[in-house]
Amino acid sequence: MLTYQVRPRVFKILDGEEARFPADVEVTFHYQPLQPFGKASDGGLTAVQDKPARVLFNANTGQHFVISNAPLAPLEVVMEEPVRRVSLTGNQHTIHQQCDSLDHLRELVESVYFSMPLLLAVDFADPPIVDLVDGRIGDIPFRWELSDWQIEIDITTQERQQQRFATAWNHLVLVAPPERRRLLCALHYFHVACRLRREAKSPGEFLAEALLNLNKILETLYGPDRDDVRMALRQLDFGDDEIERDFIPVMLLRNSVDVGHPSLALFTLRQLETLHRYADRAERTFRTFLHRLLDAIERGHATIQQYEIGPADADVGRTIDTIGARLAELGDRP
Repeated sequence: MLTYQVRPRVFKILDGEEARFPADVEVTFHYQPLQPFGKASDGGLTAVQDKPARVLFNANTGQHFVISNAPLAPLEVVMEEPVRRVSLTGNQHTIHQQCDSLDHLRELVESVYFSMPLLLAVDFADPPIVDLVDGRIGDIPFRWELSDWQIEIDITTQERQQQRFATAWNHLVLVAPPERRRLLCALHYFHVACRLRREAKSPGEFLAEALLNLNKILETLYGPDRDDVRMALRQLDFGDDEIERDFIPVMLLRNSVDVGHPSLALFTLRQLETLHRYADRAERTFRTFLHRLLDAIERGHATIQQYEIGPADADVGRTIDTIGARLAELGDRP
């Protein structure tokens, strides 16, 4: 749980002064999206009861959202507790209380940052995220920010980018035959992994799901046996060090580290840093792998086990039939 999302963060003091404890603190969590908090009329699925509204639907993508003619007013909630005052004004959730130390403040921030969006998602149709955390320690303003971050960008040229499109079009013939469905499936899983990472609103938000899809690439092409995967990667000129560093770990993580199966384990900071470093660079290494694979298939230097077209497994078919029968009992109810 949260294995890939808990990243090192710091309290960035904005005016250069030294924060002293114990201190009265004010911490504000800024939520997104704005519509369910009464700060916008569009951009979500939250409509106001007994008020006229319009639904905008994109028939190409299937995406849709509602616009209320009379949207929610900014939410206003105030709760007085023995040790703190909690308020919500629009999308800003503020806590006033005393903290004995920086660690005390960190525990407060982390507990709300990671837990409140999960609880709000139970009732809010638009699952919130925390977009920003800021506040004051006494009179000293701060922001809670990532202590370190890296970016990867693609440096290209007009000609190179156009050639990439042409190459993709020429590779279409490689995935078109039904017997090449394994290759098409592997490319699909890579596309999903990339999309998940781009759609994430915070580091690691969908990283476990991205890793799961990267593992599916290997299993779709070569099966679950790691020795078979090693042999196939060697045929694409990957060295043993690269194979053990860049590819085999995703098969191990899928089974044991909060990817394909739930995990409540607590990892040390060093362990988390290792997992994050591996996961953050996995997309690049798998892109290199797919480049080599497509090139080798095109030149006739590599083959993929043919996919035998057939119906779903009998047990799976029975399961789907059972689900369908139970859903049919609902009639027209959603």
